[in-house]
Amino acid sequence: MPPLPKKKHTRARKGNRNAHNAVSLPPISLNCPRCPTTHVQPHRACTQCGYYNGRILPGNWPVNLEEETTTQE
Repeated sequence: MPPLPKKKHTRARKGNRNAHNAVSLPPISLNCPRCPTTHVQPHRACTQCGYYNGRILPGNWPVNLEEETTTQE
């Protein structure tokens, strides 16, 4: 038979042990590197120009910035 605790652990002891387990919130807003607006959620396309992860996603976006043309050689 395993040993059993002699006394009950207090709520404060449990709270102190779990004090560092709190989840932090993600950043509220991020700046778009292509246009001067901020979009609200990380890992989402910009709501104004559609820029995400180094490219423009297809769709009709309110801001039409000239696309940078890259030639593959």
